[in-house]
Amino acid sequence: MTLLQQIPAKVRARLYLALGIIVLAEGAASVGYATAGNGLPTWLNVTVQVTAYVGGALGFTAASNTPTPPAGD
Repeated sequence: MTLLQQIPAKVRARLYLALGIIVLAEGAASVGYATAGNGLPTWLNVTVQVTAYVGGALGFTAASNTPTPPAGD
């Protein structure tokens, strides 16, 4: 049994949606701070780096559990 089989699909969908919303909010905050010319605050730099790391891990996990067609298709 894989990790994705242990976590129900509805829970995974909510996690992916939450991560997407967080990343969009971070992007908007980054653009806002950059446009104002104030530089990015430390908390924003930290959250962007953490979500990038978590997003990469989720992407590799999802990719490794994606069914592939049989050879020759």
